Amino acid sequence: MSSRQEQKAQARAEREQRERQAAQAQRRRRLLAQLGSVLAVAAVIVVALVLVSQGSKDKPNASGGAAVVGAADARAMLDGVTQKGTSLGDPKAPMVLTEFADLQCPFCRDYALNVLPQVVQRYVRTKKLRLELRMRGFIGPDSVVAAQAAYAAAARDRMWNFIDVFYRNQGTENSGYVTPSFLSKIATASGVPAKPILAAKTSTGDARSVQDAEREATAAGLTSTPSFLLGTKGGEGKPLVISSLDAASFTAALDAALAAP
Repeated sequence: MSSRQEQKAQARAEREQRERQAAQAQRRRRLLAQLGSVLAVAAVIVVALVLVSQGSKDKPNASGGAAVVGAADARAMLDGVTQKGTSLGDPKAPMVLTEFADLQCPFCRDYALNVLPQVVQRYVRTKKLRLELRMRGFIGPDSVVAAQAAYAAAARDRMWNFIDVFYRNQGTENSGYVTPSFLSKIATASGVPAKPILAAKTSTGDARSVQDAEREATAAGLTSTPSFLLGTKGGEGKPLVISSLDAASFTAALDAALAAP
């Protein structure tokens, strides 16, 4: 009798041992499945981070990165419009709008990309306005280098293409992105030989043009960029007061100023 009880006890112990082993195996499988899910998610995150990193390296405003963008947009806006030095539009237009800008200025970029196309379409192409551009260099050293390069492009009647492409690839202020490599790419994309653009950094003539723009802005009491003077052809311009740098506000202010006696 005792032997049979011992056998039952042994059988029960063996069964319980098998159940524990099965339960442990099941827990291991669950843990492995969970680990696999975690690793899969981690792999997705790593891939995403790699893609983001590659994307940031491909940003056109990186001086050593991918090719610049926006050349076709600049050509589309300016095609058929007369360019001569710093001027854009018919030399006989009765009114002149002079812009004072800094190529590192993000607000100047916003104006160039969001407002200028409408100004060109509504006022320049219809010969109501001629545009003039004065490049300043007060944000930092990159501003001066960029401004002198823009004046070198003006000497080849491609200033407006140059500044439009530059704005479309603008980098972070004073980050040192305005390198010879960056300027070469902007020049090529805007239809200007790179050599004179790179030589502008040491050009006394281009440096003098930047200094003249600063003096003109100071004399007019302009303390920010972009700022605008509106006047008759050959006359003295007066500050154009605008409430906002969106296209609707800007064109409304311009319409009012043009309609004033």
